[in-house]
Amino acid sequence: MTIRLAEPEARVLEAFARRQLIWDAGQAAHVVSAHQALGVFTAPPLGVLVFLAVPTVDPLDDDEAVDRIVPLEALADHVHAEAATGMDVHALPAQHVPPGANPSLAHLPPSQGWQMPIHGLSGDLVPMVDEATEEFRRRSHGMPARAQESIANEIWDRAAFAGLPLRVLHAASRLGMLANDRTKVAAAACGPWKRLTTPRGQVFFYQHGPAARLSLRVIQ
Repeated sequence: MTIRLAEPEARVLEAFARRQLIWDAGQAAHVVSAHQALGVFTAPPLGVLVFLAVPTVDPLDDDEAVDRIVPLEALADHVHAEAATGMDVHALPAQHVPPGANPSLAHLPPSQGWQMPIHGLSGDLVPMVDEATEEFRRRSHGMPARAQESIANEIWDRAAFAGLPLRVLHAASRLGMLANDRTKVAAAACGPWKRLTTPRGQVFFYQHGPAARLSLRVIQ
């Protein structure tokens, strides 16, 4: 099955991937498809799972739905070269996710059952992230890496908007999903999962269980 993206959607998807490859060139992506959309889950080293969906030019055949884990860099290159004429995601190399290394990509959030949405404005969340980032820089200045990681964990684990940990807002901000404007956002929960939804994508956090603590590296 070939998948075509319009130029604006291809640029958005490629930028989403390239931004994360700066942090970890070996990252994987879990690619899924729906009737007329291509979705990509990633697990950046921020302790969260991120999702971006873009519409496709043509409807997709549900009988040939995509559901694969592939190298994020290969996906970005494929989007750059082939999105306009037609991508074959099945032609990309599969990437194995070792148990415990990145469990989120094998443990995707539910698509239904989300409860108690709490609505807010993007511009109200940005100052929370800015203040936390400034606190991290102030407290971690001159500290060794292990101490910086401990400080980062303490700060980003704090509860913020609608009970979401600050790391969710931090990830959304770093990935361009939050803007200092009146764009509407929403938080919701489904069992151990928490979700931030923005017009530019979604960020998930798994609260309990083996996927609760994804590997974290300090990213300012």
